[in-house]
Amino acid sequence: MLTLSRAPHVGIDLSRSAGALADHTGQPRPRWMNFNICPHCLAHGRLGHLERLNEWGPMISRSDGRLFHLVLGDKPIEYPQEKGAGRSDMKSVGFWYLHEGNGSTETVVVILRRPPRAGDLLLRHLELLADKLFEKLRKSSRLPCLYEFDGQDLRQVVY
Repeated sequence: MLTLSRAPHVGIDLSRSAGALADHTGQPRPRWMNFNICPHCLAHGRLGHLERLNEWGPMISRSDGRLFHLVLGDKPIEYPQEKGAGRSDMKSVGFWYLHEGNGSTETVVVILRRPPRAGDLLLRHLELLADKLFEKLRKSSRLPCLYEFDGQDLRQVVY
């Protein structure tokens, strides 16, 4: 887990740490991942501590360190939630994000079409989803409020 502080660490080259922008494949990757102290908030003079709703799973968060952060709000829940709808094997999950381009905390909900049942596979599924949302936030300050994710493709739901 990456923890950030206001004072730079002596002797550590942060350009080679978890904050580097590309990995050995040359693919862009999130600058900051799975943090409790937000580098984006600290860069703007805010308290950087991100509150958790519960202790389910690890903190799944992303930030470019300058313009935005994205945080998984809570564990996935059954979708649809209504008992009369029957079992669908789908789940929904919510993320919060703050982008300097819109200045307020926003919510995005993603319907997981075929999520793994639980454990490490589900966490990897959510990590991949967070990476996809991160890429969208790099291109736009505001996300649509509803998406579907099938494990590979993230598509906006238009209703």
